[in-house]
Amino acid sequence: MIYKIPKGFSLLEVVISLAVLSIGVLGLVKMQAYMEVKSENALKTLDALYLAEKKLELFQTRSLSGGSGTIAYNSIITTPSEAIPISGITMTRKITVMDNEPVSGAKKINVIVSWQDRRDVTQNVSLDTVISKYSEFD
Repeated sequence: MIYKIPKGFSLLEVVISLAVLSIGVLGLVKMQAYMEVKSENALKTLDALYLAEKKLELFQTRSLSGGSGTIAYNSIITTPSEAIPISGITMTRKITVMDNEPVSGAKKINVIVSWQDRRDVTQNVSLDTVISKYSEFD
């Protein structure tokens, strides 16, 4: 019995293998772009979370600074949005205070930090806390 030894690939096989390889490479490029967007959003979310936690910490300790005293309970009010420039983007922070929420003699504070992502979609981080008027700081 005589066996034929293949001498190479046909043109059709080469074209099919190039098509499969190019589809795989395009998938990798798209995944890399997707991961870059997700990474950027994660970094901005961490910045926003840091800003919101920093503001809530001021309310929870009611401390302006060690030497200048404390924030009085009656002076905690809703503030308009405030723009904060961070790493080439502008974030806005808004503080909403609701009196007697969820209980009488307490203020619910909601801090929202928002920003625009690269697709001009508004993203935000929101943190809540409740402050009682009966505190060791008053």
